[in-house]
Amino acid sequence: MINSLVEHFPVWLEEAGPYSEMVLFSKVSLYRNLGGYKFNKKNTEKEKEQILNLLFEGVSTLPHFDNYITLKDLEDRDKRFFVERHFISRKEYENCEFIGLALNDSQSNMLVLNSDEHLEISSICSELSAKEAFVQCDGLDDELNEEFGFAYDNELGFLTSSTDKVGTGMIVSAVAHLPALVITGKFVDIIDDLEESLFSIEGVFNMGESVEGSYFKISSKFTLGVSEEEILKLFKNKIKSIIKDEINSREYLTQKVGYETEDKIWRSYGILKNARILSVTDFLNLTSALRLGSSLGIIKDVNIMDLNKWLFQVLPGHIRINNEDVSNEKEENILRAKIIRNYLGG
Repeated sequence: MINSLVEHFPVWLEEAGPYSEMVLFSKVSLYRNLGGYKFNKKNTEKEKEQILNLLFEGVSTLPHFDNYITLKDLEDRDKRFFVERHFISRKEYENCEFIGLALNDSQSNMLVLNSDEHLEISSICSELSAKEAFVQCDGLDDELNEEFGFAYDNELGFLTSSTDKVGTGMIVSAVAHLPALVITGKFVDIIDDLEESLFSIEGVFNMGESVEGSYFKISSKFTLGVSEEEILKLFKNKIKSIIKDEINSREYLTQKVGYETEDKIWRSYGILKNARILSVTDFLNLTSALRLGSSLGIIKDVNIMDLNKWLFQVLPGHIRINNEDVSNEKEENILRAKIIRNYLGG
């Protein structure tokens, strides 16, 4: 089953749109708990196991999911693969004892079973398509509610173990590439604005204290006292505002420091085309410059869709699951460099 997922990229990586250069995908998650059951934070291990079995039994009655996985049964590389594809969180990767996952074949709809909440219903769509993702989630939510009966209060809304999800229980997020804002120093203003507007931002690839590749996850933080439609509207407006700021910063780079910008892009291209060893950190930062160069029209022979696929294909979990003979980090770095050289004709 894992192999079939590895062999196919998610459908949301195959679709391009007007915001694809800067927004990789949008994700909508609905957090739910079963009525009549304690939240997992108060459950014993035996109770968590019973709930997981109950969830698997109920979810298997739906026609939408083709793949069912218990995370504790997976090898480390398999769990890393699921983190890299944004199906599970780093926390679930590290504490997976009583957690399950259900996926459809297109890898656009997923259920995380028995994590902090009993159910996380998620859909991922390409670039800035949060409304489409919500429609898919909402349909699954209705069917699952009929099956399980979710914990709900007429005044508060859906009940969760953490107060930051009570109400709609919905979190909307997007992964965006914002290199010009980082280079120009405007990114600090974006952080302040997001915090004031009840949004959060975090690096997608955190190596120690640094964020590599200028990839960021922007998420909504308000669920109580607002409707799903209001959250979606506010989220879309906020992301579009950030995109506008990124475009303005890219124009500044080309107009004020054009030679320096092109030099950075072409140097990155040259290293990627000829490197024999390529760490994850180097890959993320060099391809970030390449992605910027492609979107600015400087690099002609690499498109955004190619870069999207590379971004997943040569991450550690993907390399290890595709190449079982890779046994250490050095071999992984050598193979990563070879894969990218082949793509670039080096």
